[in-house]
Amino acid sequence: MISNRVIKMTMKDIAYELGISVATVSRVINGQNNVREETKKKVLEYVNEKGYTPNEIARSLSRKENKTIALLVPNISNPFFGNLIDSICKYFIKSGHQIALYNTLESLELELSSITNILSHRIEAVLAILIDGEYERDPLQLLTKYNMPVYLVDRDFKNLNYPGVFIDNFKGAYKITKRLIELGHSNIAIITGNLKFTHAKERLRGYVQAHVDMGLEVCGENIYEGDYLLASGEIAAHEISLKSHSAVFACNNLMLCGFIKEIGNYNKKFQLASFEYTEFLGALQSDVISCKIPFDIIGKKVYEMFESEKKSGKLYIEPILED
Repeated sequence: MISNRVIKMTMKDIAYELGISVATVSRVINGQNNVREETKKKVLEYVNEKGYTPNEIARSLSRKENKTIALLVPNISNPFFGNLIDSICKYFIKSGHQIALYNTLESLELELSSITNILSHRIEAVLAILIDGEYERDPLQLLTKYNMPVYLVDRDFKNLNYPGVFIDNFKGAYKITKRLIELGHSNIAIITGNLKFTHAKERLRGYVQAHVDMGLEVCGENIYEGDYLLASGEIAAHEISLKSHSAVFACNNLMLCGFIKEIGNYNKKFQLASFEYTEFLGALQSDVISCKIPFDIIGKKVYEMFESEKKSGKLYIEPILED
């Protein structure tokens, strides 16, 4: 549990407590990379636990707002997040805001370092697409202690009570699975995301419920857990090639790409499905069943929630099954 009391200490105090140099502490606090991962983790955990923030924070928070929004993103190389960022930027930039983008590279250490760094800049609010599915401590509490508005986007967390705008992952996965079953497929493999994430669990729940509603049993051997990255799609492809599935539902496009890349080594054909449609799917020779994610609506709703006086609640946007 992080204390709500702001600890008045210096980098020198932290260095003394941890037995390292002040220069090392400074490099970690300022997000520089030339520090050993073990040391970086030790410093960031201590900073988070003690509630320490740099002296610049008090000065920056006392200044006039400058209409800059911080956006935490796990992986900008993922086309899904690229589209989401574009939709969010469209509405905030139109209203005269600037976007400060923090690419956390699926790294918890970099995520925490970015959150600490945000506090030392003149930021009006934070839009956060977080990484981990099971935080021991709320990583955003450091921001809310200073009354900085925080909104979650895309990834919901049952144990984090922040307003936000999310995709209805259950309904999207349900629609795709139901369409596969209607096409005559009863042995459908699903490549999930990391199941410690709420959104990954919800997509699996949609897959399961569609089977139940269509009168089919769910076989546990048809569920292949991935991590939303390309390599997990490749690994699943090898395992799926040994089975008798007629259709494969990948819960994101990166895993579908990995699957397609690897399955080419086997003489196997499948009906393919992906949770979200992107333009590259149109380049494939075979039809891929997918949902269109209404990114523009998500961006608009995030902005409206930010501008709203209420600034609370969770909004779920339903994906649209592509015909």
